[in-house]
Amino acid sequence: MKIAPRFHGGRAALLLAALLGSSACVAQARYDESLAENRYYQKAYHDLEAAFGPLEAENARLKGELGIYQGNVPLEAGVTKDIDERLERLRQITESVGTTPGDVTLLAVEGGYGVRVTDAVLFDSGSSEIKPEGRELLLKVAQQIALQPYQRIWVRGHTDTDPVKRPTTVERFPHGNLQLSAQRAIEVAALLSSNGIRQERVVVAGFGSVEPVAPNDTSENKRKNRRVEIFVLEDSTGGGQ
Repeated sequence: MKIAPRFHGGRAALLLAALLGSSACVAQARYDESLAENRYYQKAYHDLEAAFGPLEAENARLKGELGIYQGNVPLEAGVTKDIDERLERLRQITESVGTTPGDVTLLAVEGGYGVRVTDAVLFDSGSSEIKPEGRELLLKVAQQIALQPYQRIWVRGHTDTDPVKRPTTVERFPHGNLQLSAQRAIEVAALLSSNGIRQERVVVAGFGSVEPVAPNDTSENKRKNRRVEIFVLEDSTGGGQ
């Protein structure tokens, strides 16, 4: 009769031990699960953080490219010390070529820089053939551009509002100012591409007279509107070239 209580107490101890062991296993399993979950979210966070940098850079590139496409220049907020130095070297280039003041304008744009050249430097009236002094300028500009990585180069041709009238010019450009501006941009882009600029990174556009920088009400203003613009979007990662 005295053995039963001892036996009953032993069973209780075994049961308690089993329960404690089971609780410990559950606690360990929950701990391991929480640890694995924490590691998962940490990895996800780091992956998102790693992806954010390139996305931010891409957003800046697209913003700058949209601004250039829409003609929203200059955007001084995009100026950096490097851009300032680049523009200063370009200024020295234009002076060395001997261009007339006002015929070359240097621009700071979002994420890069630009060079605006009047047609007086690059072309004869009604022509898309680049003049020798214009070629000299463009070759030096191409050399300067190629010194630093770039993502995209836009070459944009523009005219004033005077219609194409001369018979020989109409024969070459039956679609008028739009065709003339596009062909001039193509010639400039082709020269750049054959002198160190990667052709697949060059975009060409002809705007005709629809993007003036001055009212087309005087000869001087019309001279300003007849131009070719070269906009360079830099590659902040250094891997564009």
